[in-house]
Amino acid sequence: MLEVSIALLIVCSVLTASASAFLTNISAVSSAQRRSRATLFLETVLEDLSAQDYDNLAAFDGNQVFDQATLARSSYTVDLTVFLAAVDLMQVRAVLTDRRTNLEVGRVTTLRSRR
Repeated sequence: MLEVSIALLIVCSVLTASASAFLTNISAVSSAQRRSRATLFLETVLEDLSAQDYDNLAAFDGNQVFDQATLARSSYTVDLTVFLAAVDLMQVRAVLTDRRTNLEVGRVTTLRSRR
């Protein structure tokens, strides 16, 4: 009877450790999926900005772009800062924020010259 109790204790310990590792992996996968979606959203915003004419870029300074139709439904926001860095050279900074945690997920700075 003692041997069976010890064997059950060992099996329960192994199963508990396995379940804990499984739950940790699920959390890591979920976090990676969120980060991937956020990165894709930031890439989309930057592609849209690259399609704009140089003369229109200054109008985007201070804009906030949402990944959904409204701020309330959005999971991510991108805050844009656009300014003249030198003659005929605009600097565009995009800061990606996770609205769920209010943490900065990514930041991209790029330069755009008059062509």
